[in-house]
Amino acid sequence: MPTRRAAARGFSLVELLVLLAILVILVSIFVPFLLRARETDRRVRCTDNLRVIQQALKAYATGNGNNLPRVTYEPSRGPTGYVAYTGADSPDPFARGSQVRPNDVTASLWLLVRAGLVSPAKFVCPSSGATPDPLLHGGKDVPAAARSNFSGGENLSYSYTSPFSAAPSYRLNTDLLKFDFAVLADKSPGTAGGDDVTAPPYDAAPFDLARANSNNHGEAGQNVLYADGHVQFQPTPYCGVGDGAVRDNIYTALSTTPLPEGTEPALPAAAARGAVARDIGPAWSGDSFLVPTDDD
Repeated sequence: MPTRRAAARGFSLVELLVLLAILVILVSIFVPFLLRARETDRRVRCTDNLRVIQQALKAYATGNGNNLPRVTYEPSRGPTGYVAYTGADSPDPFARGSQVRPNDVTASLWLLVRAGLVSPAKFVCPSSGATPDPLLHGGKDVPAAARSNFSGGENLSYSYTSPFSAAPSYRLNTDLLKFDFAVLADKSPGTAGGDDVTAPPYDAAPFDLARANSNNHGEAGQNVLYADGHVQFQPTPYCGVGDGAVRDNIYTALSTTPLPEGTEPALPAAAARGAVARDIGPAWSGDSFLVPTDDD
């Protein structure tokens, strides 16, 4: 009888605590591993998105004199600067009376969707909280070709180098762009809410650089599409035109005014923190200024 009672008794409190401690240790090991594996998968799918968009950009350029997409640019009214998300329900961004304002950077990207070269879903990074554009007008489904812009920032996870600049040598033409010019990347974090793409210098520590990295991947870095067609995950926004570690900040304009014609910034001036504002644009031919930002 004593033997049966001993065999039938439950776990002691000490044994339960030991078991609980073992479970906690196992969870602490495997949960971060699973989270890292999930983020790795999302980065790969984000890379695939940019590669699909790259093919759409290439196709668009082939049919448009090797120029990348751009809606109406009116230098007489605004020689530089950009707007975003205007006139989404307009049927044609180039029509007289269109609600799409000149210098709209997101409407420029939407030209790829209007042309049927890429779906709205490819503009959503799997690591972000964005959702594909619903393609609705007045609660009814409409074709992409009947719209002129993304509905809002929640439908776009990426930033496009602004095609609007008063810099004499700046042209978004595939024949003219430097191979390491950043064309598209995970969306710029901007300068609000604790983020600041203008704060850290190019040689800052990784923890400081995180403030200037995209929020799509938890400030760890951003996938970047370059003019030569390759996509690379970069742990710093200083990954544009340059040499070695001294490179352009892809999320800022080098200066608030264009450089004189025929001049290029000398190193390390090319890796200046730069500036972010809606009323400025790229300052020279190698100046990637990827917008919109999370603030727009």
